[in-house]
Amino acid sequence: MASNWLQKGLQDVESIVQSATQPGVGNTLRKERLRAAIRSLRMLERSCESKGDLGTVLSRLLHVQVQLLEAFRTGGPTKQDMPELLYQVEEVLTVWTWIYRNPQCSFDSCSFALRSALRDLALEHFTGLDNDRYLHSLRERLETAGRKCEDPFIFSVLFEVTYIILDTHLRQAVGLFGKGKWAMAMSMLKGREAELDSFAETEEKRVTKGVGEAAYAMWGMGDYYIPEKAMMLKREYEIQSSVCRATQLLHVGDLNFQQSMTCDPDDMMAYALLAQDDYRAALVHIMGQDVETEGAVLARLARFHAKLLKLPVVAHQLYLRAIQLAATLAPVLPRGQWYNDCVQAVQAYRDALQAEDLKKWEAIRQPILEKLSDQIKKLNDAKSKSNLEFSKFIFAEWPPKTEGPTEVPIDPEDPTQISKKAFLKVIQRYHVDKNQDKGDEWRVMSEEISKALTARYNVMKGM
Repeated sequence: MASNWLQKGLQDVESIVQSATQPGVGNTLRKERLRAAIRSLRMLERSCESKGDLGTVLSRLLHVQVQLLEAFRTGGPTKQDMPELLYQVEEVLTVWTWIYRNPQCSFDSCSFALRSALRDLALEHFTGLDNDRYLHSLRERLETAGRKCEDPFIFSVLFEVTYIILDTHLRQAVGLFGKGKWAMAMSMLKGREAELDSFAETEEKRVTKGVGEAAYAMWGMGDYYIPEKAMMLKREYEIQSSVCRATQLLHVGDLNFQQSMTCDPDDMMAYALLAQDDYRAALVHIMGQDVETEGAVLARLARFHAKLLKLPVVAHQLYLRAIQLAATLAPVLPRGQWYNDCVQAVQAYRDALQAEDLKKWEAIRQPILEKLSDQIKKLNDAKSKSNLEFSKFIFAEWPPKTEGPTEVPIDPEDPTQISKKAFLKVIQRYHVDKNQDKGDEWRVMSEEISKALTARYNVMKGM
């Protein structure tokens, strides 16, 4: 039981606290009265002679300190408030450390209020503060408290504050990269590597301490619990660092590529090799990290092989590889110009191959046309026949070599006519794609038959 003098002192403090929390009292006056209550409790603390009395005073002190922190939070702390706010946080953590390390003192009554206040101060975003500086300072105080006591809650709040700091830096780096300042972004990311490694180790300790989703939910932090949170953040840092480094190498490679296209012929190969080295190094950094950037690198390598090394087949393979990579983003298309360049290059390559094939085939086709001139004349002379008679004539003179019926399909409702559907089946029997492997002469004859049938089918459709 507390001494008489202590009971009297605590009653006086209670009166001050009640006056601070009365309805209508402004936030500034509330904070001033709570400071007065804290000063009174500090005087009582210095007069305590027993550990029991000290525990009683510190428990009450913690309650009042938490109320003062809450007053700062609800009032919206400003830059001018930050020094005192951080000082009060440090004082609260010092008192809590003593209470937590002395299990003979009951701390259940004040632990909930403390955890609510620290949680809100750590995880809320205050527009009036320099949040980056504030969070760094708060983390320092949490680290100090964490070294002095083994409270898993303090450890968890420290973990989340560190995550917010590192995540904010990542978003800032991404913002710089989006503005084209990839060198600054890369420097910012590299400067956090050691801190990220330490953060990942902290997550392992969190598992060791048995801090899981249930504990977070109990502390009102359930929305913040994510398994392997540190490793996921570290992975995001690694990806963004790879993107920045690859972008830097792409930039240097482009400069060397342009030089190779405009310099003296004697220097061309030197610049070309430098560009190739830069592009290959960029690919090593980005492969499997970011689809957009990897696609851009592949597009540059393809362009290099097409324009400098004059290797269209290799360039085509690289362009295809970039397009196939972009397909993994479906249904979203890549944002970069590289994708359109790849699609156009692949189409141009295919058009060139098709034109070459047609040229070769035309050289083969002309002599065959002369050889088949009598048969082609016979085909043309039959143009006056009806569609059904013409179809039967073709089947009789040039039986189809593809799989299917040996006779022209007849419309059962009108045996004197042939339906569009049946006529289309006739055309398909002589289609060029289905007759390419039947010999060159038959291929040429199939082409002529197919053209004659298609012209009639277009008339049937009213084209």
